[in-house]
Amino acid sequence: MRSLQIFTLCAALCIISAHPTPDDNEAKNRVVGGADAAPGSAPYQVSLQGLFGHSCGGAIVDRQWVLTAAHCVQFSTPKIMQVLVGTTQLNTGGERYGVEKFVSHSRYNKPKFHNDIALVKLNAPLEYNDFVQPIAYSERELPENATLRMTGWGLQSTIGPVPNNLQTIELKYVPYEECRRLLEDDVVDVGHVCTLTKEGEGVCFGDSGGPLAFEGKVVGVANFAVPCAKGFPDGFARVSYYHDWIRTTMANNS
Repeated sequence: MRSLQIFTLCAALCIISAHPTPDDNEAKNRVVGGADAAPGSAPYQVSLQGLFGHSCGGAIVDRQWVLTAAHCVQFSTPKIMQVLVGTTQLNTGGERYGVEKFVSHSRYNKPKFHNDIALVKLNAPLEYNDFVQPIAYSERELPENATLRMTGWGLQSTIGPVPNNLQTIELKYVPYEECRRLLEDDVVDVGHVCTLTKEGEGVCFGDSGGPLAFEGKVVGVANFAVPCAKGFPDGFARVSYYHDWIRTTMANNS
């Protein structure tokens, strides 16, 4: 078993400096490795925000439901959370919605890093437009060598600021057995999807809960990594594994 420092990716943004360090410009180009997402290119993407601004990502899967990671809501309450939709910029445009409730998987973190998935119910239905749209969730397995799309407002270095512009990056699917070999065996199970392209490209703090997409459907929810983009696989909750839980949870809490 490898001795790796694996973390969930929820940003403790209240203690992260908004000012770049002397090396931050270099880090922006080599750690995450993404690019600014075009307006309207990911209309399902949301920002979950607390008292200190952006903390996690999420994906619209229904007019009143957002799919995210359980650790994103673990220490929050519906009263203090807002959901920003309809924009690729944190400080411009979009609309904010309040939250009615969170529903986390009943087996979250049992064992550690497993079943890290949750649904957030908004306090009012969304109004769909070109910039606010749901994304279907996948029910099938990924093909070998699939290229997946990740979007998020995660940090562009481990000590850098939160980007204002939504970032997008293409990542390569890593099969289950290969991911287990590269990470600690007990961290990864069949409920995970792993990605790895190369060192310097991947997810970071604040990307948690964000959607991993393939052919226009969400296939993963950002869970954990060896931060940030250190050449090890990033871990996502496998949506096809949880699709029955997603459907049942929304139906039972309508």
